Amino acid sequence: MTQMLPKFPFSRLAWLRLMPFWAQAAAVCAALAVVGIAALDDYGIAGNEIQYRKISIANANYIATGDLSYLSQPFDIANRYYGVALDMPLLLLERALELQDTRDIYLTRHLIIHLFFIVGGFACGMLAYRMLGSRWIALLAMLMFLLHPRLYAHSFINVKDIPFAALLLVSLWLAHRAFRRDTLGAFLMCGIVAGLAISLRPFGLMLPPILIAMRALDWWQAGRRERQRILMTSAAFMAAAAGTAYISYPYYWENPLRFVEGVSVVSQHPIIIKNLFMGEIYRSDETPWNYIPVWFAITSPPVALSLGVLGGAAVLWQGAAHPIAALRDREIRFRILLLGCFTLPVAVAIILQSNIYHGWRHMYFLWGPFCLLAAIGLRALSSGGAVTDVAKGVSARLPHWILRGGMRQALAFGAAGFGLITTLTAMIALHPHQQVYFNTLTDTNTPGALGERYDTDYYRLAHRQMLERLLASYPDDTLRVLAESQSRQILTQNDRERIVEARNLNSADYYIPYIGRRNVPNDPMLHRVEAYGSVIAYILAPNNAAAYRAAYDDVAANGTLVARSDFDIYIYNGALHYLSANCDPLTANGIDLRVFLRIIPVDRADLPSDMLERGFENADFRFNADAAFFDGKCINIRRLPDYPIARITTGQKGAARGGDEWRADIDLAAHAAAQELYGGIAAGDYGQPVALADFDVYLRGDGLAYLKEPCAAGDTDARFFLHIIPVNPADLPADGREYGFANLDFQFADHGADIGGKCLVERELPDYAIERISTGQFVSGEGNLWRVEFPAAR
Repeated sequence: MTQMLPKFPFSRLAWLRLMPFWAQAAAVCAALAVVGIAALDDYGIAGNEIQYRKISIANANYIATGDLSYLSQPFDIANRYYGVALDMPLLLLERALELQDTRDIYLTRHLIIHLFFIVGGFACGMLAYRMLGSRWIALLAMLMFLLHPRLYAHSFINVKDIPFAALLLVSLWLAHRAFRRDTLGAFLMCGIVAGLAISLRPFGLMLPPILIAMRALDWWQAGRRERQRILMTSAAFMAAAAGTAYISYPYYWENPLRFVEGVSVVSQHPIIIKNLFMGEIYRSDETPWNYIPVWFAITSPPVALSLGVLGGAAVLWQGAAHPIAALRDREIRFRILLLGCFTLPVAVAIILQSNIYHGWRHMYFLWGPFCLLAAIGLRALSSGGAVTDVAKGVSARLPHWILRGGMRQALAFGAAGFGLITTLTAMIALHPHQQVYFNTLTDTNTPGALGERYDTDYYRLAHRQMLERLLASYPDDTLRVLAESQSRQILTQNDRERIVEARNLNSADYYIPYIGRRNVPNDPMLHRVEAYGSVIAYILAPNNAAAYRAAYDDVAANGTLVARSDFDIYIYNGALHYLSANCDPLTANGIDLRVFLRIIPVDRADLPSDMLERGFENADFRFNADAAFFDGKCINIRRLPDYPIARITTGQKGAARGGDEWRADIDLAAHAAAQELYGGIAAGDYGQPVALADFDVYLRGDGLAYLKEPCAAGDTDARFFLHIIPVNPADLPADGREYGFANLDFQFADHGADIGGKCLVERELPDYAIERISTGQFVSGEGNLWRVEFPAAR
């Protein structure tokens, strides 16, 4: 039987006694839900929200078509192993409501996640009440859970960790209820919720073995008839948990054995992230053993932290002092279960050296059991008859006047209430950035101290406020912004249309970086957000975009155009410049184009030693990484080596753009000759053209020159024919005598050059007397594109 507390003075309020506890808890949760709905539009968006939505879409496509390739998308190898117990209903709700705008989609998701959080708080309160029999302690435990600053901020944007924390509490509440009622329906309900928890996080797997172990202790103490019932309810629980988990993982439907592989992949996530922890940088797979304990300690409200430690010690002492009695007493066993739910996951993560990052967000589920331990600790302090020797030891060190029941209760509840008030005050002061809450165990007073020692806004939620400040500062402008977050998705449509997403720093007029492990620069900041004196988000105006826009115009006007392909390629000031006035199709959906660039020197000895065997210098690059994009245009500048260059080959492999491929072979000697040729034509050295057609044709001495100005891409693709009719047929080569002319057909790319929109090529004529010349362009099977014929007069 649960020992009832002496009446706390506030409990004499008759209307509180008349209302059932579940109604009181529901009323508090409803009030907090109203507050949450009012604050719903204050929070940003986490990058993995978009990822999880993609996972649910991939699973929906797989379910609809049976095509397993939908679950093999390249954005993350681990995606196929995630359950969709929550993501799929969110997607179905989105489609049922016909939501199209990203703002509507993510605000709806935020609302559902927050309501899950509230339900978890309700379960925490109900379980505390069933365990301890005190309305006030249960309400305080519920508020401790719901008013954890970091969990509160995440309750709007964290679609995995917060729902899992809530479902764990619901599972524990239903488990406690099932053990008391000992009915088949109660265990079935508990199994269903446990299966849903398993689909959200692998740590949910700890519930079935722990609860079955507790059921085994019941079996040990039960009679023959009761043992049959225990076996039946245990089997129902396991079947419900396994069945629900199986349904929640579409990837396992064809082969349930994939589950073992999935648990391994998800628990040791292949992504490696660097963490800033206690002033040092650690890889996520190499964090020190105290990473989770320290993060938990420095980011949890201090009073709740103290009560939880006391409650855990009390439970541990009670179990160790009377182990046999503890095993026989179902209530004590359940308290030991809570202690295990808090300590075992931490121990497992430390022993297995799990891949951990972003503080302790993957273990936010620890806070629910810890709040229940805090409730036990609060009862130990306030109870007239201390429930453990630990509480007695604490009481023995207190002044005599405090030992009186009413005073002890007033002080215990007053301390808990004071803790909640100070926590709530901190949440209001930080709003809407409770995700960076730290307690007094850290240096919260020295400006910049926290930012130098710990990751702060790793989800970049404050980037939303940065974008809104930027939009307010320039209400009439279209803004080119590089923001290392997805916050633009949750803005209104008008605001989203005013923000052009820059692909890199060179394209951005404004830059909102991820601080994380990066030092805050000394450059002037247009705006900033601070917490505890540390900058958690800021905006810079890098001015790179203006410089690149000027470079684009300068190169287009003054550079030497050496190739036309998907890009116009210029040589200017010792660099190769890739320009396009229609870049969007080239970089659709942010595809990072891999461009090959091979430089062949005049003298092979000029090559770096590691490239001598190849015969060229490999300068391949990713186009998006350092190009500039603006007004539908783009430019990428590649510095050339300072040794003499014979040829340059550049282009893109077809796989990067769905089978398309472009390539440009640039003969620098040919371009130099073309420049000289154009200078001669412009100076009148070639006189007037002997023929006017698509290309103007000039004749001078032993040379025939072709010029097209302006020249567009494709004008030189068709093959040129050049037929020389001699005065004396005997001068023809043997293979030309049958036709009566010498065939000197050629491809422009082999002999000509495009310089600044002017296409030029010069061909040497035979040294014998020529009567006429016929030339033009043709396409095989289609005929001539153009043709001219004129006397050579020599």
